[in-house]
Amino acid sequence: MTNPSRKVLLVDSTGRGHALANLFQRTDPAVQVFYGPGNSAVAEERVYTVPEVSLTDPASAVRFCQRQQIDFVFVSHIDALSRGYVDFLNASGIPTIGPDLAAARLEKSKAFTKRMLKRHGVNTPRFEIFDRPGPAKKYIRELDYQVVVKADGLCEGNGAYVCDDQASALHAVDSIMLARVHKDAGNCVVIEERLFGVEISIFALFDGKDFLLFPPALDYKRSDDGNTGVNCDGMGSLCPHPLVDGAILRQVRTEILEPLRVGILRDGLNYTGFIYVGAMLSDDGIKVLELNVRFGDSEAEVVLPKVQTNFVRLCEGVLHRTLGSVSLETDAKCYCNVVAGQGATTRLGEDGREIRYPGWPYGDFEVGFPIFGLDALDRDNSRLFLANVCRNEGRLVTSGGRVLHVAGIGDNYAQAAHNAYINMEKVSFRGMSYRSDIGVMYDSSDSRPRQDDVPRQEMPEGGYAPPTRG
Repeated sequence: MTNPSRKVLLVDSTGRGHALANLFQRTDPAVQVFYGPGNSAVAEERVYTVPEVSLTDPASAVRFCQRQQIDFVFVSHIDALSRGYVDFLNASGIPTIGPDLAAARLEKSKAFTKRMLKRHGVNTPRFEIFDRPGPAKKYIRELDYQVVVKADGLCEGNGAYVCDDQASALHAVDSIMLARVHKDAGNCVVIEERLFGVEISIFALFDGKDFLLFPPALDYKRSDDGNTGVNCDGMGSLCPHPLVDGAILRQVRTEILEPLRVGILRDGLNYTGFIYVGAMLSDDGIKVLELNVRFGDSEAEVVLPKVQTNFVRLCEGVLHRTLGSVSLETDAKCYCNVVAGQGATTRLGEDGREIRYPGWPYGDFEVGFPIFGLDALDRDNSRLFLANVCRNEGRLVTSGGRVLHVAGIGDNYAQAAHNAYINMEKVSFRGMSYRSDIGVMYDSSDSRPRQDDVPRQEMPEGGYAPPTRG
């Protein structure tokens, strides 16, 4: 039975973190969630921001846990996971959920992940790995199909170059390995067969022995309407995934999660917590494109609100390795998340000349703009999740590129999309930009579109995407 006074430290600071904090407090009426470093703009019942907990200093979390007598820690930010946060907390005797440093390589290194997938028979596109530009370019010149060139390391969602021809693939190698646009993340490259199909974002909670599958989602990773613009790792999402049925779920379990589970165990990886599988529904079955060792953003904002099971109990199942005997209860609603980003702005410089900021995700952007209209959102048909928002002299202002998420709720996709946009239209800040086509292709009379109605995705690391709107 769940302890009525559970104290949890959630290590994150993103829109995903806000969605996880909301999941904890919404599904457990007694839990206290300490959100570190968190976001001071988040105002959820029994959620307390802890700015003294640093993403890069696990000792700060240990000190806080000892002072507050925290029951367990949930680490869900890649900056912390990739620095061995979980190792440090476990060594300090603090129950912690999250992959250790070795297991975090599944996100930190694409080359490591591709080798692991191939070794354990997980279906993935053809690929080769190179640590020198010369052999990489020679390989590209010998291929008779289009490729994606990926920087090996962490690139904040923009290290994959989808290439239409040989010239663009060769240029991608030069950008990554010679120009070093991604710095040390470009020490080697993965050259992967380019796929065409519809993306699926798969999420599961892992206790080190068994997976618990969460509802898959459809992510829109491109920046502009009509699947154009740049890959920016999430401009919106739909859940449940429009094309997923029982047959696909069985395929996910047997052809992806089961061999992945076996591989993690055989490789001796110390893995607990969420795993994200980015895959493609292609003509040749489901193929895995990437793994992340935490929940996706913007998918967290549509998947986690569907969950009705007490999340503290699920976490206890992870800690006690009893997740295999637990079931997940979700609601029957559709969710559509739209991301508001910091778009283009201009201002006068000290010399009187106009300075133009292209905005996220295209380049430099300004921050500190007051956000209006959040109190006007209808909380019966939408959810608000804050990403790069902070408090300044008592008011909420922008503090980064991906600013906030508005997730609409409905009985079908059209209702969910409608509710997302009518609520997003109440929000404003200078330079605000968002896609206008998330989920809007679906007929309100049908909660499941036909295959032909779902945009075909040509980006191996993106959903379908859109023109910015300000």
